Amino acid sequence: MTPFILICAVMLVAAIAYLAVPLVRSVPSAAKGAPAAPRSTAALVAMLVALPLAAVVLYNSISNFPWDSPIAAAAVPPGHGDGGAGDMNAITAQLEARLAANPGDVEGWQMLGRTYLVSGEAVKAAAAYQKAIDLTGGSDPALKLDLAEALVLTEDPSVQDQAKQIVDAAMAADASNGKALWYSGVMATRAGDKETAKARWSKLLELSPPEDIRKIVVAQLAELGVEAPAMGAASPPAMGAGAEGPAPTGRTIRISISVDPKIAGKLQPGTPLFVAARQPGIPGPPLAAVRLSSDQLPMTVVLSDANAMMEGRNLSSVDDVEVVARVAFGGTAVTATGDLIGKVSQKKGGSTDVAIVIDQVAP
Repeated sequence: MTPFILICAVMLVAAIAYLAVPLVRSVPSAAKGAPAAPRSTAALVAMLVALPLAAVVLYNSISNFPWDSPIAAAAVPPGHGDGGAGDMNAITAQLEARLAANPGDVEGWQMLGRTYLVSGEAVKAAAAYQKAIDLTGGSDPALKLDLAEALVLTEDPSVQDQAKQIVDAAMAADASNGKALWYSGVMATRAGDKETAKARWSKLLELSPPEDIRKIVVAQLAELGVEAPAMGAASPPAMGAGAEGPAPTGRTIRISISVDPKIAGKLQPGTPLFVAARQPGIPGPPLAAVRLSSDQLPMTVVLSDANAMMEGRNLSSVDDVEVVARVAFGGTAVTATGDLIGKVSQKKGGSTDVAIVIDQVAP
């Protein structure tokens, strides 16, 4: 299973690299004195976000591989994975057939929109997202922002005002919405409003986006004459002793954290402590996370939808979560040998109070 995942990751990176080069390279003008063709940076960022997300969502929906029981893989019929899993056209056809049979499938329309967007068919993506919005009565802000993204990427002047209205509404509701900040900057740049673009993208950098996206934003700001400080990979928000975190909203979990006396001697003062909630078996950023210090142990931590790391992915969006408390001697969000770990599972609708005993040492 691990080699398969590694191979998929390498292929995904190769696909992104293959598509990224023509999107970001400068194309000389065909006529003397004409401006060079602009780089499709907005499309590149959309691809960086949408391609990995679509790969995980679509494979999870279409694959019948027994991930919950790898031993059962031996029983998978020969030829598993043949067909649409690796072919975007076949995946699109499967989704279209699924929606033809069940046109009221909101999630299916959203998945189809993502697939079209990854395939570079922004007009079709916008139509699919609009269908999902119509089915939900326009009650999902994240879906509306997906539509705005597709509209921006169509580069059709007739729909840019609609995209701007959606993005502006998203920012009015949440001034720290990363997706809205990015596309607000893109549209401002197209309109020649460099000051707005600088403000939006500078704000986006303050949110510590993923490093690949950060590099693109820094490059865009540099073209606008703004120098941004270098920074490593993003970490969850830091919360020192006595610091006030965001007010809990939505699904909330109270976690009592203690250390097993058998490994308490391994603690070191001032070591970062990461507390994160994930959907079991799903890679990528956690649903909610905070960073504290080992000096605060034992403690009680509250995680809620307010601690979400990604727009539209929070505790309320899943049923089961696994909460992990990790004393990170390397000081990063990546588990390292020797880190001290404790885990607990929690189900939606179950007790909101759970307890973690840090009793394991990472190999």
